[in-house]
Amino acid sequence: MLFSLLLSLTSFAQKEKMSREDKDEKNAARMARINSKNDYGLFRKQIQALREFEAERQKIPALRKSSKMPVKVVAFIDSNDNDAEGTTKTLIGYIRQDVGDNSTNMYEIIYDRAQRTIVSVRHTPEAIEADREFMEEQQEKASPEKRQPKKVIQKKAPAEDDDDEDGKPVKGKKKAKDDDD
Repeated sequence: MLFSLLLSLTSFAQKEKMSREDKDEKNAARMARINSKNDYGLFRKQIQALREFEAERQKIPALRKSSKMPVKVVAFIDSNDNDAEGTTKTLIGYIRQDVGDNSTNMYEIIYDRAQRTIVSVRHTPEAIEADREFMEEQQEKASPEKRQPKKVIQKKAPAEDDDDEDGKPVKGKKKAKDDDD
């Protein structure tokens, strides 16, 4: 009995009562962590509501067709530089396009925590290059298919005109004359 009493006394002796200031400080730190997490959620929703995000999502079917790989467009928030929760006044996020294993940051977005709004949306240089390459591929795929039928039609049309001039009668004209007689 003496042994169990000694063990219980040591466990009660370790616990200190928190003062009112300590409790307020702990609650303030907890609220700061909650607000920081709320900023991330709000920022992600604002990114997804942007017209740039919707424009990138509309490119998905064409990219899937051309690359034959899975394509995703996601809102990505860079939180590595924000280890001290809530100390920075801005957050940086990206609209990221994943084509297979290749990821490209299409837009860089800056969010102001004080105003709780997106401050700037900037098209990244790598996205401009990726868009340029995509448009060139689309033009290459569309151009040869359209050009070949036009060339074939243009070559046949003059040849048919030469045959008509050689004196071969057109059947449609004879029938019209026979019907009139």
